[in-house]
Amino acid sequence: MGSVDPKALLRGIAIPPCPAILGQLMTELNSALINNKKIASLISQDVGIAAAVIRAANSPLFGSGQRITSIADATNILGFGLLANLVQEALLQSSLGGNAASLERFWDSSRYTALAAKRLATVVGRINPDTAYTFGLFHDCGIPLLMQRYPEYKNILRAANQDTGRVFTDIEEEIIDTSHAVLGYYLARTWGLSDAVAQGILNHHDYTQLEDPRNINSETHRLIAINVIAEYVASTHLRTVQDGEWRKAREAVSLCLSYVPTDLDDIADDMIYRFDEALNHHDD
Repeated sequence: MGSVDPKALLRGIAIPPCPAILGQLMTELNSALINNKKIASLISQDVGIAAAVIRAANSPLFGSGQRITSIADATNILGFGLLANLVQEALLQSSLGGNAASLERFWDSSRYTALAAKRLATVVGRINPDTAYTFGLFHDCGIPLLMQRYPEYKNILRAANQDTGRVFTDIEEEIIDTSHAVLGYYLARTWGLSDAVAQGILNHHDYTQLEDPRNINSETHRLIAINVIAEYVASTHLRTVQDGEWRKAREAVSLCLSYVPTDLDDIADDMIYRFDEALNHHDD
């Protein structure tokens, strides 16, 4: 799945446009002189987005140890990179169905996968942690679009998760002539995400790319590999363990990241333990 027909597979499915605030925020964050007050003002223009950012910032995931009550607090305590990550999350969630109960498990998984990917990037190296977070957050963003379009998609998703012999996206395409990877690719392009992230989303179930990545660059290569581990960590922590993809990709991920498989197991187990401990501490 190295390339996509621009006309393919989008009938009846609308790709949400990139919210203007995201483009404005990223322009400000990428400027030579970052203005804290301007960033806080941009985010605060949308009360819903601001509230979602503050709520996420106070979750046990980030463990700041301080109660965050304003965007200014979030900027000072979390830093610009993580703040941008949280804005992306809030905007993506708002654009793809908000807080619908049917998507609660999806957003939990996306959030933990993104944070695990960010932390893994610091462990394995040679990838920007904020880029890894963005990839983890967006890699399955086509799923809510398909759930809205196809009432039977949950059954397709379940079948693909349980099938350990075939490529996940092949099962989707066999039934509905499209896949969440294709839709996610188009959304990433529409939202101005990097080419490495967009190509990674398109190919994140094609593990042959990890063994012979002639069609993708090295950054995309590592993003896909890191995300496989991150998904396994998130699903295990959330007790929704679906390790079919981990079993399919484990050897290829090891090769890509230059680890022996048992070392990857240790890295994943340590991260699962840390997530569990953070949650237990928060509940005490």
